This record gives sequence, structure tokens and C-alpha cells, in this order.
Amino acid sequence: MPKIPSNLSSVEQMALAQCVKIAQCNDDVALPENTSQPVDFTVHIKGEVSRGAGSDRRATNRARTSNSMIMLLVASGVTRNHSPGKIIETWREIGSLDKVAFQNRYDSMTDDEKRLYDECLALFETEIVDNLPLIPSKGGVKFKGTIS
Repeated sequence: MPKIPSNLSSVEQMALAQCVKIAQCNDDVALPENTSQPVDFTVHIKGEVSRGAGSDRRATNRARTSNSMIMLLVASGVTRNHSPGKIIETWREIGSLDKVAFQNRYDSMTDDEKRLYDECLALFETEIVDNLPLIPSKGGVKFKGTIS
């Protein structure tokens, strides 16, 4: 059974998708792990769907960061026999940091470490990211209306 009824138009499907965000209602007390509950209800949605302006963005794929980092290390001559212990240890420490934890780590760096990090980040943005091809992105979809 399809998750979105096929009798809805594309615009109606966008409205439905914008009405409820799982992050806003993801209640693991109401539905604990490895459980299920039957539901059967009807919703009436009335409003307007709009799309903002799209803009081009650089063709970066942050989800491939680890693969890209490994390719960079290999291209730089780092091998298993070239003592990558510091790299591995640092990656272990920072690889899963969220934005706040990463900022905290940055704040704890010495002024020289911050300066080097900032220089490398600027170099990465200007020499790598700014030279990637632009890809078009769609404007965001918004729904203003009522759900009953």
C-alpha cells in the first residue's frame, strides 16, 4: 500500500507532506521501539501551497566526507605504514560531533590552532568549494492553512 494516496495531485501531496514533520511529533513514549499501533483517521487539509525561489548551490556532498577524507589522505601519501595514528585518533574524537560539540572543541583550541584551522577552512572554501560546479536547487515548499 502506497504511503501517499495516488488519488492526490502533486500539489496536494506537497501540502500533506508539509503538514506534519516527524521531528515535531516523534514521541517514543507514545510509540516505544519495536512496537506498533493501528490507526484509522481522516484529516481535512485546507490552505495554500507555495514555493520560494530556488538558488544555485555548489555541488558539495557532505555525506561523503569520510570517503573524501580517505581519498585525500591516500593522495597525500598517508598509508597504514605511515603512522596515521594521530589522524585516526583525531577522527575518532571529532567524527561524530554535532554542531555544538564541534564549536566547543574549536573554542578549546589554542589561538595558533584556531588560526591554522581558520586558514585551512578559508582555503578549502575558496580553492575547492568555490570551484565546484553550481547545481540548481528547488525553492522550499511551504503550506499555510488548517488541518482538521
